[in-house]
Amino acid sequence: MKSTNFEAELKSRIREIANLGVYATIALAVGDTRLTAFALADGRVRFDADLKADVTFVFDSAATALGIVTGSEEPIDAFMDGRFRADGHLPLAFVLLGLFRPGVDAAPPP
Repeated sequence: MKSTNFEAELKSRIREIANLGVYATIALAVGDTRLTAFALADGRVRFDADLKADVTFVFDSAATALGIVTGSEEPIDAFMDGRFRADGHLPLAFVLLGLFRPGVDAAPPP
């Protein structure tokens, strides 16, 4: 999956309301290749692949990344299998999941 297709898929699924009160920048990568990055501020999401990230979520494939953020794959299973890891502020994983999955609380733990 090309990074432009990946970003378009994320944009079509985003729940901007889920990040109210969250100010962070998240990058998504496959290995050493960054797929996209986005800034969260004031309940809005701004995609820009060149942003400096507070956390980078690294996946074994774009399909795994999309599966995790959209809910068709379990993040804990992918983490335990070595298909998903985080470099940076790990609690932002809850924000990541909340942005694209209906019903998931996007607020990071205290």
